[in-house]
Amino acid sequence: IVTDTIPANVEGVQVSNNGQVAAGRVTWNLGTLAPNASRTLTVSYRPSSSGNYRNEARATATCAEAVAAAAATRIEGVPAVLLEVIDLQDPIEVGGNETYVIVVTNQGSAPDTNSRIQAHLEDSMEFVSSSGATRGTYANGVVSFEPLASLAPGAKAEWRVVVKAVKSDDARFRVVMN
Repeated sequence: IVTDTIPANVEGVQVSNNGQVAAGRVTWNLGTLAPNASRTLTVSYRPSSSGNYRNEARATATCAEAVAAAAATRIEGVPAVLLEVIDLQDPIEVGGNETYVIVVTNQGSAPDTNSRIQAHLEDSMEFVSSSGATRGTYANGVVSFEPLASLAPGAKAEWRVVVKAVKSDDARFRVVMN
């Protein structure tokens, strides 16, 4: 008989060779094995969160000593950040204001940390204001926002930059995230 302990916080448990899943473990009743024979058994699952996962298997028989083996795996999440920039009006007249909305979404499985946003204005744009998840400052054609300490998985953060069109141009508002 082989038993394998299923770690907590896993889902989608799949087993081979008619293993039976119950009470947080998989049990295989292999019957008789001939001398020098072996069987390959598998169990797979998907961790539902990051952390340390320990897998422990044990084989017992009526005519042999029990044996056990264990393996540990560290599962780490990954931040996956989506950056979106939209303008609320387009085109705008010289002398008119345009608001750019910057949205950062963490589509990953781990927090994103210390995201920095910079918005670069062209010569045809004049800085009016900035607002959002962190404070922004303007200098030399660049709006620099303070770093966002952490963005949880599935969370969004938003910033806004308002500029004034000071001359006719086919202008581009460029945003860089680090």
